[in-house]
Amino acid sequence: MNTKWTCATAAVAGARHLRAARNGQDAVGAWLGADAAAVVVCDGCGSEVGSELGARLGVQLVLGALARRLGRGAAAADAELWRAVRAECGAALAALLETFAGDREAALRDGFLFTIVAAAVTRDEVAVWALGDGAYALGASSACVLGPFADNAPPYLAYDLLGEPRAAELVVVPGSCGSVVIATDGVVDLIGEDAPAPVLAAFSAPALARPDALRRHLALLARSGERIDWEARRVVRAPAPLQDDCAVAALRWELPS
Repeated sequence: MNTKWTCATAAVAGARHLRAARNGQDAVGAWLGADAAAVVVCDGCGSEVGSELGARLGVQLVLGALARRLGRGAAAADAELWRAVRAECGAALAALLETFAGDREAALRDGFLFTIVAAAVTRDEVAVWALGDGAYALGASSACVLGPFADNAPPYLAYDLLGEPRAAELVVVPGSCGSVVIATDGVVDLIGEDAPAPVLAAFSAPALARPDALRRHLALLARSGERIDWEARRVVRAPAPLQDDCAVAALRWELPS
């Protein structure tokens, strides 16, 4: 009997990019197999004009590499799985850059600096792998914010191609936790200084009830609000809670008995 998966994904532009009429630079994707699943979010470097392209490509590269291996029975907790995924994605980026005209290193920095947070789930375990900042929650109570990094410079997969690989993070827990939520660092706008578990866990319940609920929820958070103070005869404006771009993937499962 196959595992029953429930998944919701969404990526929205934050208020700062909406004000500047810029596209969002975060991306998200999911793959649901019979007995394994994977979700990935990527955040393009905000200072580069082509970062949205890199983030979207990164999601597809990581998701494809995971799907092929998990579909063949690889264990989510196996560090070798993640090393192989990282190597395959780096090689794919390098091959793509070889087809570009001009300075390949400049092209790499212009369009392919993106962070990665990925989760893989199998029958017995769930693993979260991260190269860069973001956040994740495993079940209802365990959560973590990744970063910030010194000088606002998180690690990127692109550094592997420059001969400057950075350390990734791998966390593994039993599959009995029942759910995982991963997000790019924009979600920190919603967490603030508090513990991230309640905020992230909240995505995995209402968001999974309706197909588009998560996207609509994030889109509303990226809009500023206003109300009329009739006594003072003025309009009171409230800034949008979600200022940065944000991508979120929420995955829940029921294991077969």
